[in-house]
Amino acid sequence: MARNYTKEEAIKCVVSNAKIYNKKLENESMLVVYKVDDTEFAHIEIVFVANNYQHLTGVELIDTEGNIIKFQSENFYRKCLENKLSPEEISFKEDGTTPLKLEALSAIMKIHSVTKIVGDYNDKQPFLCVDKTVGNVNVCLGVRCNDSGFYYPVSALRKDIRELSNNQSQVIAVFTKNPQENIYSRIRHVAKGVNLNNISFSEGLSDKVTLENYKPKRN
Repeated sequence: MARNYTKEEAIKCVVSNAKIYNKKLENESMLVVYKVDDTEFAHIEIVFVANNYQHLTGVELIDTEGNIIKFQSENFYRKCLENKLSPEEISFKEDGTTPLKLEALSAIMKIHSVTKIVGDYNDKQPFLCVDKTVGNVNVCLGVRCNDSGFYYPVSALRKDIRELSNNQSQVIAVFTKNPQENIYSRIRHVAKGVNLNNISFSEGLSDKVTLENYKPKRN
């Protein structure tokens, strides 16, 4: 069961993690390679931008009368980075998920290394409008696909991913790149016992990544 947060505690949490998001995730792209069967692999690409952050927190901006102010994601993020968020201008989500989101935040900042499973969202969580979930048995990130085929984060919960997804698949590798890079060269995670040199990627995937700097771990 999630702990209860005061507004002051929530602000401390979202402010500290916003600064980590700014340094480690903002403008990064993450490519997640997962296993379909013994010989087939698929992938999704997740893009992190400034206006994604508020959706991960479960914290809303409100006006002086307590009404939620919509379409303020970038303003919320800026206030976090500038330490200008006050208890009087925030509220928690009415669906009760804010504590679950706040508890997940620190793990989401390490999403590159904690992503072990990917699955199709099973529609069991009310108000959670996502297409896929990535994460592990302790935390999950909900992502939605846009018209260009890229995914972007829209929710995070301190939940076992297996409770929120169908067609779960093992993640075998996670790559990242920044906007200036054309190809994924940074390998952030490889599943235990996997040698990427022994895997035959599809043409669509092999064109996106390079294993030039990859050194498999010895078993």
